Amino acid sequence: MSLECLILFRGMNTEEELINGCLRNDRFSQEALYNKYASRMFGVCLRYAPDRDIAHDLFQEGFIKVFQSLRQFKGQAALSSWMHRVFVTTAINYIQRKLKLQFEVSINEKELSMADDISEEEKDHWLNHISTNEALEMVQKLPEKYRLIINLYAIEKLKHDEISKLLNITESASRSQLSRARKLLSEMLQLTMKQKLGE
Repeated sequence: MSLECLILFRGMNTEEELINGCLRNDRFSQEALYNKYASRMFGVCLRYAPDRDIAHDLFQEGFIKVFQSLRQFKGQAALSSWMHRVFVTTAINYIQRKLKLQFEVSINEKELSMADDISEEEKDHWLNHISTNEALEMVQKLPEKYRLIINLYAIEKLKHDEISKLLNITESASRSQLSRARKLLSEMLQLTMKQKLGE
């Protein structure tokens, strides 16, 4: 953050002043807003993107949309929450547009819904022995449609009926994709732990 921006940001008493500065296209206010939320929003992008390059694309597109849509912010929620929704929507649209996801209901849902070979207790134990970066890498390795579902369900805490409306798929498809995503993550977790244990 530049010295001028830092002075301006510290001189602002409220988030509203920062927003009003951005609405006036004040460069220092825009830089202050960017620097205040950049790290958090890039974290959102990393969860949805398969790699850092696409995460950077989402990040840039997300901030463009934030500045373009800032007049729509009504203050009914925290600015960070509103921005979070903008970035999640940007990520979903990007994935659907660029990667042309096609959600299909598996003809073998019974197989997909079977319990994993690894118990929840053992999984929790293993999860305590991997780093945040390792967990993020596992999610990034998922095929796009599974990564999208796991983020919406596990991170954004959306229910299957909400996901189905958001992505224009059936609830059954949402459940199937989530089941498959969990299975793939479980397989990656087992492989990671075997490598750590030298097996």
